[in-house]
Amino acid sequence: MKKILLFFAAALLAGCVWMENPVTLGKARKDIYPQPERPEPVTEVPDTGRHLYIAAVEYPEGYDWVRDTARGTVDARMLLFKDGECVLSLPAGDRARIGTDPDTHHLIGGNLYTTWSDGKRTCIKCNGEDLFDYEGGESITGLLVRDGAVWTLGAKIRGQGYAFRYNGAALSDNPQGTLIGSLYEDRGDICYAYGISIQAGNYTIHKYFLADGGEEKEVSIPGDATAVFDIRRVNGVTYATYLQKSIPTGPILSTESGSRSLGVKETKALYPSWCEILPCGDDILVKGWYTYGDNSTKYVLWDREGVSRSFPTRMTFSEIYADEQRRIAAVGMLKDGGTVVLFYPAKNYAQHYVGSEFRLISGKAACLVDGTFYACLSGTEGMDRIWVDGTPTDLAINGPVTAIAYQ
Repeated sequence: MKKILLFFAAALLAGCVWMENPVTLGKARKDIYPQPERPEPVTEVPDTGRHLYIAAVEYPEGYDWVRDTARGTVDARMLLFKDGECVLSLPAGDRARIGTDPDTHHLIGGNLYTTWSDGKRTCIKCNGEDLFDYEGGESITGLLVRDGAVWTLGAKIRGQGYAFRYNGAALSDNPQGTLIGSLYEDRGDICYAYGISIQAGNYTIHKYFLADGGEEKEVSIPGDATAVFDIRRVNGVTYATYLQKSIPTGPILSTESGSRSLGVKETKALYPSWCEILPCGDDILVKGWYTYGDNSTKYVLWDREGVSRSFPTRMTFSEIYADEQRRIAAVGMLKDGGTVVLFYPAKNYAQHYVGSEFRLISGKAACLVDGTFYACLSGTEGMDRIWVDGTPTDLAINGPVTAIAYQ
C-alpha cells in the first residue's frame, strides 16, 4: 500500500472540513419526463468520521506524464488515498474506460466517481464499478450524488448541445444550448445555466436560461451584452456577470432587482477577460481578471456591492477559493521565474513560496474550508506535495494529484 511519507500535522485532522430540446419554460421536469429506475447502489462501508481523500493518477516510473505522448494507452493507475493510505488502485486509460484527465475525477462522500468517453459512448463509474454506459459522447462538466441517485451535466463532444441526466437517462437533451458554468445545488434545488442563439434574419439573438428545481427560467441579459461570463443562483438569488457595450467601465454584476458595474481604479487601459461568481455560504464574491495592453494580467475580487480587492500584480493566479465566512485563498505564480505561491487566511493572509517544480493541475486539487487551506501540487520528478496552510507532506508517485476532499 502506498502511504504518504510524512505524517499530517495535527491541524489537518482537527476542526477542518472540506469542504435539448429545451423543456417548455415553467413546467416541472417530472411532469414531462418519466423517472427511470435507480441502479443498485455501490456497496459502501459505513463511516461516521471525516477523512482526507486524495485522487491521483500514477504513471510508470520514468514516464513523462506532462507530455503524455501515450495518452490513453499508457499503463496508468487511478489511486484513491484516505488519510494517507492508498485504499483504491484501478487501471486507468481507454481500455479501462477511466479517464486520466482531472476534470473526469469527482470525490463525493468518500467515493471516487470517474467519467470517460471516446466520443461515441460515455461511461460513468464509482470506485471502478460501472454505473452507467450510454450512447453518445459527452464531456461531463458536473456530477452530483443525492439520495443514492447520480445527476450529470455533459456537453456534447461532437457538435453543439448538452444533456442533463438522472441515473444515466436524459431529462433534457438540448442540441443547441451552450453550458455556462457547472452543475450545483442551491437550497435543495439542482441548478445549471445555458445559452442559445437564434437567427432572426440578419441578426442573432442570444437568450440565457437558468434551470433550477425542475424548471427553466429565462435570465434577463441586455441586448448589447458582448460577453456573458457566468450565471449562478446563490441562496435563491440569480446572479449574472457580463460585459455591456454601453457601459465600458467594467464587467456588470446583475440580479433580478438591479445591476452594478464592477470596475477597478486604473489609469491604464484594461480589458476584462473573465468574471466568475464565487459562492460564500449565503453570500457571493466575484473573481475576475483584466488584461493590460502589454498582455499582463491583474486579478481582482469584488463583493456584491462592487467593493474590490486587488492581488499583487507580480502574481498570476491559477485559482481563487472562498469559504462560507468569505475568507479567501489562492494558488498563484510569480511572473519572474514561475515560483508557485500559496496565499491563505492563516496568520493574517500568509504567503508561502513553494518553488517552481510544482504546479496546481486542477482547481479541484485545492480547497479552503473553515479557514484552512489544502493545496495538492504536482511535481514532475516523481514527487507530489500536499500543503495544509503552508505545512508540506510528500506523496511519492509519478503523476498528478487531481482532487482533494475532506469529508
